Amino acid sequence: MRWPGFLLFPLLFVACTDTQPVAPIEDGPVFNWMNNPDNGNFNIYRDAFGWRVCWSDEQQADGTAEGNGLRVCHDTYPHPTIPQTTCDIQTEGDPVSHQDVGHWIDEFSSFLHAVNQGKTWVLIRDINTAGDCFGDALVAEGWGRLSNNDNDIFGSTDPNMNTWTNRGHGVLEATDGSRVMYNGHVHFQFRANGEGDEDDFFRVLSAKVNVH
Repeated sequence: MRWPGFLLFPLLFVACTDTQPVAPIEDGPVFNWMNNPDNGNFNIYRDAFGWRVCWSDEQQADGTAEGNGLRVCHDTYPHPTIPQTTCDIQTEGDPVSHQDVGHWIDEFSSFLHAVNQGKTWVLIRDINTAGDCFGDALVAEGWGRLSNNDNDIFGSTDPNMNTWTNRGHGVLEATDGSRVMYNGHVHFQFRANGEGDEDDFFRVLSAKVNVH
């Protein structure tokens, strides 16, 4: 059994981001779960949280990446320990809306499906090229969208398999001032049978960062 991780998960991927913030590129209103009343349904929980989540193209479970060299970060607040002046979000933005739908059965059978979505600052850098954005070259940045889905925050049972996915997209500004399209995702899978044996694993099923 895993205890709810929506307060901890964003911290697992703290890393990088962009340069002098470019003018925000707005692309419409942000849907907010909090605007959708749950009518007192105790199986539904809604809130909003700040996020910092990053992944690299073709990222592996050991943290290595062998893809196109691009790394993306979706942020709603500046880096807490390595603030940047040449890239990254400079002031705190609106939190990402969060919704849980679940049911408490017992410590082994409960489920809690989580969905997060909202507007974030998107930073893309080239981790294979040195630069002044967290030590890497800035590729593009600007406002975009993030969505996250977790099939079960507790981890499902028999076997205890948990999967979660982050997806992002946006129209960003490149370092030459042009606009570029970004889309990406990372899909994780975790299994634990409670025995701590070789059947347990954590892996990245897919990780993409595309800019064109």
